[in-house]
Amino acid sequence: MKGAVTRAAWCRVAAATCLLLAAPVAQAAQKGEKKRPNDPTLCSVCQADPLLMEAGGIVAHGGFPFGKKGNDTEKTDKHLATLDIRWIETKNFRIGFALGSHKVKQDEKKKFVGELTKLKAAFPKVLPETGLLDPWLRLHLYAQRCEEIHARFLEIVDGRSATFPDGTGAWRGAYQGEGPFLGMKDKYEVLIVPNEAAHVDFLLENAGLRIRNTQRWHFVDRGAITVSMHAQQGNLRNDAGLHAHVAFNLAHNLYDGLNHYSYDTPIWLHEGLAHFMGREVDPRNNSFDGGEGAVADMTSKSNWKPEVMKLIAAGEAPRMAELMALKNFGELKLVHHFTTWSMVDFLVTTKPREFGAFLWAIKRNFDANGAPTGANLPDWHRRQFREVLGWSYAEFDQAWRDWVQVAYRPGVPKGGETLPTPPGGIPLGGGGGGG
Repeated sequence: MKGAVTRAAWCRVAAATCLLLAAPVAQAAQKGEKKRPNDPTLCSVCQADPLLMEAGGIVAHGGFPFGKKGNDTEKTDKHLATLDIRWIETKNFRIGFALGSHKVKQDEKKKFVGELTKLKAAFPKVLPETGLLDPWLRLHLYAQRCEEIHARFLEIVDGRSATFPDGTGAWRGAYQGEGPFLGMKDKYEVLIVPNEAAHVDFLLENAGLRIRNTQRWHFVDRGAITVSMHAQQGNLRNDAGLHAHVAFNLAHNLYDGLNHYSYDTPIWLHEGLAHFMGREVDPRNNSFDGGEGAVADMTSKSNWKPEVMKLIAAGEAPRMAELMALKNFGELKLVHHFTTWSMVDFLVTTKPREFGAFLWAIKRNFDANGAPTGANLPDWHRRQFREVLGWSYAEFDQAWRDWVQVAYRPGVPKGGETLPTPPGGIPLGGGGGGG
């Protein structure tokens, strides 16, 4: 809804290992002039070839809106003139990537070979066994990764067949958002820059913020949700760390955007879902939301299962009623991070369809006129917990604890037959602020 009031937040990262065409764009060189490094015709993957781009799901290599209303890739290039930002637009994302080349380490090779083999299906020049990923190849790789994160999100919410408005403003039947991108009018945006100064400069220009850490932001007048991050933060120079960090933040933004970002949803659900999706990418590299200006509670541990078991054994695991009392990301402590991740793990593992329906239901709190509202959300949450998941809060707490004590024992495979069936870091600027 226009004028929706949304929350600002910031994000920190910790890591266990360390903590249908490409239209002419402004960067394209004039005849006889030296091309800038981010000129699309220099792309080592597709050379801005319209046929290759279409085959690979690439809509454009620049020349599209980005950031606040009235801003675009050309203006961003001029504003951040010291950077060579390579731009790419896919079905659901607009991405700016300004990092350099990446030398493949031995322990990364298997992952990259698999990903680059997928990429090669559309782009023949890609060499899956390459030992050096140039910036253009990394850009295309992150485009592929973002779309895969989007696809995984749709699996979790059971939304692969969902339909959304076309963005014209027509609203027939039950409210399903304002546009085609899970309910948002515009695509989801990602900006990855090499240093804190450029990150802050972008945020100051586009959102009026001086936030040093990763920031998610809702540009209300455009209907676009953005995340901006920089490689000087935590372990984001490490590709695995950056990949997991992108997944963590896109989980937040995609859920905010589902059925439109009209109101804020419960903190526990947001953080738990983001941890789940980020840790699916790489459990060694974890991100943690915290309040603006505060230091987030973080850990470098990669195996969270023993920590959850300890909390339960000591009677210190937060209960659902306590989690629902959390008002902002600044209240999150390590016990909340461990617990919310585990609760989402429990729900995705044991009740995937019901959990997907629950995620939708929380975004469908409507007023008497059928418009989305955050009013009385705690009551709505409790009701959907009972009607969709089949539990009272106390019943859920017990079912989760019982499951953890079996599922998290050493040697028990995830999803194995021994699992019981339930009855009935990088600090971030977390959350999506309203622009």
